Order: sequence, then structure tokens, then C-alpha cells
Amino acid sequence: MTEQDRLQWHIEQLLDLLGVDVDDNPHIEGTPRRVARSLRELTTPIEFEFTTFENRGTDQMITIKDIPFYSLCAHHLLPFYGKTHIAYIPEKRLAGLSKLARTVEYFMRGLNVQEELTRDIMDYLVEHLDPLGAMVVMEGHHLCMAMRGSETPGHMTTTSALYGVFFDPSKGARQEFLELIKNGH
Repeated sequence: MTEQDRLQWHIEQLLDLLGVDVDDNPHIEGTPRRVARSLRELTTPIEFEFTTFENRGTDQMITIKDIPFYSLCAHHLLPFYGKTHIAYIPEKRLAGLSKLARTVEYFMRGLNVQEELTRDIMDYLVEHLDPLGAMVVMEGHHLCMAMRGSETPGHMTTTSALYGVFFDPSKGARQEFLELIKNGH
């Protein structure tokens, strides 16, 4: 029995424990197979090469905002989703711009908590770029809060991770980045 077959069997058992008759409803007939495939896809990071280029004098902030993310809550296995905003001030290396979005996509796959996901993305960027500063802000909607527990739909959870010059308020980098993502520019 393959891992995928085992996963499908466990999902069939879960549905049975929940009182769902897989054979009684044509809409649920293939659900264990679909859920197994979906969970495997949502928890398997997509490998990529983080391409960088020599910095030939760029000393200004590079910002990409509104990178979508979709992940699964490590506490409840329910989705959380939203937008990621990234800024960095290069020193020796520039990132291929698409690689910033690929970094988000790589880390969002798995069972996560937003606070750690934000930090993981920032740490990865710092490791690969060695910038003067970096900052990641994530804004997320958590279905574990909207559908159960406190049942608070419409909320927004915001997390941030900072590195280098973004920690020093006198440098102005943090404020500039927050203004850029707030004003939609």
C-alpha cells in the first residue's frame, strides 16, 4: 500500500468516525481520494532555485506587496490565507523578483502558524541575500477563528518580521515600507 493509499484509507476512516457514509452520497464517493491528494499538495513545498544577481549600486528599498498565500493552520488543519508584503534593502545581492513570490509559495505549503511563517520567509531572504535590512508583513484571515472557537469572521491577523535597518526607527525604512503597503502605491 502506497503512502497515498494509506492516507486515503485514513480519511475514509475519519469520515466513518464522523458518521459520513461514503457509499450513500454520490458527492462524497471520491472524497477520500480527493482529500488525500489535496492534503499532499497543500503540505508539499515546491522546490525552486533562489536566483540572485550582483548588486551594482542599488541602495534603495525594493518592495513587493500583495503576494497571495494559502496555508493550513497547524493547530486545526483549517485554511488561513491572505497577502504577504516583502521589502529589502540590498547590499551585495539582488533577488530575482519572482523568487520573492516563490519564497512565499514554498513556505506556505505545510502546517503553519502565521507568526512562524512570517519569520521563516524573512529568515530565508536574509540568508540568501544578506541585505542591509528586510521586512515581511503578512495579513491573514484564519478560518479556525471564523468558523469555530470565537467565531469571529472578518478579522485580520497581521504579523511582521524585521531585520537590520528596519529595526532602527531613525533610519525610516520601517515607516516607509508600512506607508507603501498601507497607501496602495
